[in-house]
Amino acid sequence: MRVILTGATSFIGSAAAKCLEAHGHEVVRLRHSFDEDEDKLPDRADVWLHFAWGGHGSAGRSDPAIQEHNVEMSLAAIEKAAGLGCKRFVFAGSQAEYGHAQDGRDKSEDGACEPVSEYGKAKLKLGLEAAKLKGDMSYVHMRIFSVYGPGDHAGSLIDSLISGFSCGETVELGNCTQSWNYMYISDAAEAIGLLCEKAEDGIYNVGSADTRKLRAYVEELHKLMGGKGRAAFGVRPDNAEGPADLSPDISKLRGLGFCCKYSFADGIGEILKTL
Repeated sequence: MRVILTGATSFIGSAAAKCLEAHGHEVVRLRHSFDEDEDKLPDRADVWLHFAWGGHGSAGRSDPAIQEHNVEMSLAAIEKAAGLGCKRFVFAGSQAEYGHAQDGRDKSEDGACEPVSEYGKAKLKLGLEAAKLKGDMSYVHMRIFSVYGPGDHAGSLIDSLISGFSCGETVELGNCTQSWNYMYISDAAEAIGLLCEKAEDGIYNVGSADTRKLRAYVEELHKLMGGKGRAAFGVRPDNAEGPADLSPDISKLRGLGFCCKYSFADGIGEILKTL
């Protein structure tokens, strides 16, 4: 199948492109917004996979004007995809859409959404508005949880831990008592490829089967780093939104035949190979 991918240079988008090509699909890579690469658009496609979303860091994620522009751009992409005859539009939503409705229970796709950030509100809004524009296409709304691996942005928790521990430093953290869910980038790319191939209308949580307290992840990483350095828990305050509690129910994704291949230790091992 032919897949148009907007936001193809992003961490997850680039991995998804490589995965789709490895499975024999043609991928038309576009940049942040498809109108910047209008000349690259084919006259037809089977799937539109949309990762393009502006506003990086806490400042961008909390800016309502930036997030509203993202919604408008994404709705335009849906209309364009319908015009190209796409059978499926796959959108990169976020666990941030659940917001404070996450309280440690397994979060199914039909559960309540109470987004706190402008970013989460905009991702949720896009999903609600998409139904009005999708026409005969299937609209697949992914809610992606915490993905890690080589190429992730500098300053992520795992990046900070590895950098600090490798130098024997003390890394200051919050309490880390919230539930968390990490998924290795290769597994995430496989899940996204499967959704492009098979998913019907609806929302799909994209996460792993490994949900545990964030502190347990930190402690395992510390052991994998040979016990160098130290994690100081309870030093840093929570962010303005409060600690997210990530406990995804991935039954729908598993129902398509998906299963993670990488454990957390496997994924950290792959990162360490690149250092």
